[in-house]
Amino acid sequence: MTDKARSTRGYFDRMAKRWDDFGDADALRKRLESLVAMFDIPNGGIVLDVGTGTGILHPWLLDAVGASGRVLAFDFSSCMLEKALMKRSSQNLVCFQADVTAIPLPGQTCDRVVCFAAFPHFYNKSQALQEMTRVTKNGGRILIAHLMSRRQIASHHANPEVAGHRLPSDWEMERLFSEAGLENISIQDKPGLYFAQGIRVSACDF
Repeated sequence: MTDKARSTRGYFDRMAKRWDDFGDADALRKRLESLVAMFDIPNGGIVLDVGTGTGILHPWLLDAVGASGRVLAFDFSSCMLEKALMKRSSQNLVCFQADVTAIPLPGQTCDRVVCFAAFPHFYNKSQALQEMTRVTKNGGRILIAHLMSRRQIASHHANPEVAGHRLPSDWEMERLFSEAGLENISIQDKPGLYFAQGIRVSACDF
């Protein structure tokens, strides 16, 4: 792991205790519910929550997969995972610590791979997307989402420890998705929402 990655992990370890101190929790819940609806998660499917943090999406992901589905969730911050595990337990939820550049899952495991509010922090975005694609089933989707636009995210990351942690431009994101083996790429970027997705349509060997 690089020094930059260690610094980022240390930042999130320190921030975990107050990560869920929301201003308007009810408004946030409504926005998250609407966001997860955009993921079009199949009932009974397997969803991977990349960079799960404190597990903010877990209630809606679990509801979407239903009783026969499963949510797999990981983060590279052990302190974030501890908070996620304290919130809820479910036989349909599996949480583990991992780095997005080396996801400990077999290939073609997941119907959806969701990355919410985490992608700007990945130190090797190309390798991260290749790994996310590797564990996605053929026909499955990779979804990168934020409740902010790219410009809003850049302003939000004012802390020196995450300064420069930004989303790539549209053309760069499209290139990263394409090189990872994804097609049918689409990007929405507007105030209050960033939503990029691509579909794995064939086997990829990285």
